[in-house]
Amino acid sequence: MIMQILMILGCLSMIIGVLLALYQWDYKRLLAYHSISQVGYIILGIGLGTPLGILGGLFHLINHSIFKSLLFLTSGAVEYTTGTRDLRKMGGLKDKMPVTAFSSFIASMSISGIPPFNGFWSKLIIILACIQAGKFWLGFIAVIGSVLTLASFLKVQKYAFFGKLNPENNNIKEVPISMQSAMVILSILCIVTSLLLLPQVKEIFLNPAVEVIKNGMEYGRIVLENVK
Repeated sequence: MIMQILMILGCLSMIIGVLLALYQWDYKRLLAYHSISQVGYIILGIGLGTPLGILGGLFHLINHSIFKSLLFLTSGAVEYTTGTRDLRKMGGLKDKMPVTAFSSFIASMSISGIPPFNGFWSKLIIILACIQAGKFWLGFIAVIGSVLTLASFLKVQKYAFFGKLNPENNNIKEVPISMQSAMVILSILCIVTSLLLLPQVKEIFLNPAVEVIKNGMEYGRIVLENVK
């Protein structure tokens, strides 16, 4: 019963969060709504209660901490240089801020579940776990959420970094090298963390965490049954 509730809450969080983000023009608020949506994937994976689902949920938790940190860094860089968080007042920033634009693109593709970035692999595992558990409709909702996420971040790319440069931003320049370095490192991690799925690496980092959660859930089930 508890697992069913977690799965339903995960799906609701996933879809409601991304729908709110789609209609948002404040850059950072848009990212905040996407945090709600991405946490839904994590809850869904763990809520499935299967080893594959828990693996996907934990892996997405790691990946989310990386690509969302990068997204907030890039949005902060944009606000630092332009003085605004309104996407409609930006445009054409890729020519003025190439490192920020490139980093934002990588993070956008990762959170949207586009290969070969880390977000693709964790979302794929969660979707496969739904199919493995016979809950095809949950997998379908996860796919829909990912498609809507892509649509939302294509909007970000279009209005913030592509298109015509806002005349008010003619004199802006790229952020300091310290901020650029942080974005470049996180951009690399959006690809490198995919290696966590390699058998030897997964055995060291992910599998022990999966076992802890799986055993904890079993222990909780036994306790609840005895309480009844």
